[in-house]
Amino acid sequence: MEVHHPHHPTHKKAWKEYITEFVMLFAAVTLGFFAENLRETQIEKHREISYLKNVHEDLLLDFQSCDNVVRSNETRLKALDTLFQKKNNQSITNEEVYYYVRNLALRSTFESSRIGFDQIKSAGGLRMVRNKTISSGIQEYERMLSSIDKLEELRERTLEKGRFKMAEVMDAVILYEMSINQIEGIMRFQPPAKADDITQKNKAALNELLNLVSIGLNTNRYLNAKLIELRKIGESLNKAIIKEYGNEMH
Repeated sequence: MEVHHPHHPTHKKAWKEYITEFVMLFAAVTLGFFAENLRETQIEKHREISYLKNVHEDLLLDFQSCDNVVRSNETRLKALDTLFQKKNNQSITNEEVYYYVRNLALRSTFESSRIGFDQIKSAGGLRMVRNKTISSGIQEYERMLSSIDKLEELRERTLEKGRFKMAEVMDAVILYEMSINQIEGIMRFQPPAKADDITQKNKAALNELLNLVSIGLNTNRYLNAKLIELRKIGESLNKAIIKEYGNEMH
């Protein structure tokens, strides 16, 4: 015997139900979008603070290095003045020529701590730094760093020629004895106990050597002006970072 099941007619949704479902779906998608966007914003914010904290720490290290290099440059410039005063007065000894030239052929190089700056570059540049004062300060600081690098390269090329010229003018044994008797400090080579008659031996070569050392070290005057300006730019940048993110810098 056949059994017939009752037929239930399909319930048709009212248009209000469709609208309600659409609104709920739209709201869920929208909230998900905003939640994801908020999460990405928070991640970007965390990165920004982390990188700028490193920039802040870079700047503090740079300030110390800047002061040390300026002081070193000034010491050598004063020694250069003394060398030429003694030469002009014809009171300089052979031992003093070795002492001054050997020390003045050296240089102090400014090396910026660039952890935070490099992180910002690798993360896609300054797009994540929303504070315009900070982003423009970073750009200005890096331009000054580039200018300092070029000046130091110029000085190094000239002083390197001077160091090669020393091999022609100065006695190898005396230079070796000075090297093994170094002390701590900017002027670390001590005068030799006894030197050959370098002031008379090869006047033309000695004059060229002194010119190379003098031209190289005179770059220190421009470098110090740049380093002092760099410090001012860095201080302004650091103040802007602390003002914006002071609580997160500790």
